[in-house]
Amino acid sequence: MRAVSYLACIIGGAVLGYLLLSLGVIDAVDGVPGTMEEPAIALPTYLGFVSAMMTAVTAVLAAVAIGIGVVAFFTFGGIKSEAQKIASERVNELVNEKLSDEAIKARIDEIAFGQGSLGELDEDFDPDDTGNR
Repeated sequence: MRAVSYLACIIGGAVLGYLLLSLGVIDAVDGVPGTMEEPAIALPTYLGFVSAMMTAVTAVLAAVAIGIGVVAFFTFGGIKSEAQKIASERVNELVNEKLSDEAIKARIDEIAFGQGSLGELDEDFDPDDTGNR
């Protein structure tokens, strides 16, 4: 597998070199003259175009990243404030429910008359008791 990949790289490099030399984009090494006419595609022009496009893409990506950051900042802040508001409302509801007069009276009744030392005062403590005294 490794030999096949090496062979593919060598063949691809040879084809690319042949195409660049035949189009005149690059000249051969010293002593071998290149084409004398101006190439249709010059390498510096292409590199300038690629450089300008990469600069434009970088600027666009930076702007998108800044926009995402701003949206995320306000979104997280909004989520946090909404969660705090919901939590405080829920806490207020629970406090009002647990501290209401009915809840306090029910708790007092449970402690005073519930299961414990005074449990025999319940009506169904003695099944034989008819209530006639």
